[in-house]
Amino acid sequence: MESYLICLLCILQISTRKIHGKIPVGHGQPLGRHMPSDGHVEELHAVPTPPLFWGKYASTRTPVVFKGAAKSFPAFNLWTDKFLMEKFGSLEVKLESKTEKNKTPIGERGLGRDTIKSYLSNYRMKDSYVVSQLPDPMAEDIDVLSCLSCGTFVERIMEATLWLSSGGTSSLLHRDADNAVNCLLNGTKDWILIDPKYEHKIPIAQGDKGYGGFAILDVNSVNLIKYSEFQHVPWQYANLTAGDCLFLPYGYWHQVRSYGSKNMAVSVLFSRLKEFNPSGCDETEYSSFPLIDAGMVWTYPGHGPQTLGNSDPFEIRDALAEKVGDVESTNEKIDANMLFKWFTESELFDHESQRKSVADSMYRELKAFLNGRITSESIMDLSVDQLKSLVMLIDGDPANTEEYEHAFFAPDEIRTMIDTVLTENKGRFNEDMLVTAYENLGGSEKIAGELFNEMDIDQDGLVTEEEISQILDDILLKFEKEYQNDPSNDYYMKELEKDKKMMKNLEKQRDEL
Repeated sequence: MESYLICLLCILQISTRKIHGKIPVGHGQPLGRHMPSDGHVEELHAVPTPPLFWGKYASTRTPVVFKGAAKSFPAFNLWTDKFLMEKFGSLEVKLESKTEKNKTPIGERGLGRDTIKSYLSNYRMKDSYVVSQLPDPMAEDIDVLSCLSCGTFVERIMEATLWLSSGGTSSLLHRDADNAVNCLLNGTKDWILIDPKYEHKIPIAQGDKGYGGFAILDVNSVNLIKYSEFQHVPWQYANLTAGDCLFLPYGYWHQVRSYGSKNMAVSVLFSRLKEFNPSGCDETEYSSFPLIDAGMVWTYPGHGPQTLGNSDPFEIRDALAEKVGDVESTNEKIDANMLFKWFTESELFDHESQRKSVADSMYRELKAFLNGRITSESIMDLSVDQLKSLVMLIDGDPANTEEYEHAFFAPDEIRTMIDTVLTENKGRFNEDMLVTAYENLGGSEKIAGELFNEMDIDQDGLVTEEEISQILDDILLKFEKEYQNDPSNDYYMKELEKDKKMMKNLEKQRDEL
């Protein structure tokens, strides 16, 4: 009997070692546990000169922390909750869920949109945070660091982003399209950073287009059995405290967690530069200057549509000039059809009708801008405003507009909702009934109220089947916004669900042993 038990124990130990031997270090644990880090990114206690910043960091895509660089910003001391609410309270900002890819939160101004005053009134109790283009009036309290104060840098500052939460936010592992200097004003942030040269070992969400994108890893429980290549990916970290700034090169993979009862940061974005002209960089001393004076390419007055994440117009110019140059060399015709073919080759837009419509519009604008003479040389002479007009034809993101909800829901969803609320309430409903139904769909009270006011033709506080029959087509027309679907989101959610099932099965197998 004793020998039998010893044999059984040996078998169990061998089986356990066999299963555990297949499990990589860090499997099922948070991102960064798969191997020791390569250490903290370099920290500087003085901001480098623009030529040095270009030569050592920007040109080589090397992240670096500027300790305490933001402590001289007016915002660092001024931006208390009280100050923000009193001076900037009416300005509108965009909202996201604290955990990426979760349900879009609702604010005072609708789905994914709030005012600063409304958000700050109870933000410590909300599962949302502000990720928004910085409203122009707030730019007077933010500085551009001296390392960006001359040459090509100062000519290619794209936009600024505001980040504001009560802490507890967690991003996916992702990359951004532009260079950024992210300055922390309150709280702390922990960054995990991965050099783009290891990108081939990162599982990227299929369907991602452009220079941005994200990995399909669950950052809280990384599946290193399914994504075995990732266990060989080196990483660095950066711990930022209030007043620190991080230079994050374009395309650099990163994952961020924020902490503190108030966590606030501002990012200043600049172009993916391939070369640097040091014009004006002949000074012995360089100074920071107010962001409001930077002449940013994309700005936002604090109301109306934003341009957050819009393309770099200078890159659009260069790509378009190159395409037209290729066509010129073959003596082909430069027309809307050429642009349509270019969009198709570039996999721009999901629908052929969109590609054709934008190609027609862009061709008309180019002819008007260039007096009918579209050449590679003339395209290089387009003004920034003209280039921005072309970009807006391509980058019209409904999430940047006040009409986001109208693009978020399909007409059939709205029709079904209206039919249901009519049926459930014997052919008529009041505003509260519609608000409840629309909120259950995922919409906001604000937009539901606006819809009810349009439906209630006789303004008696009730909407009837007869009124719906008269107004339904106009209501549904508001929701017929054709926009680009992001297949990478769907792909991420499907893979995440598969990973969770796989991890659960592995746990079950270990428990059985």
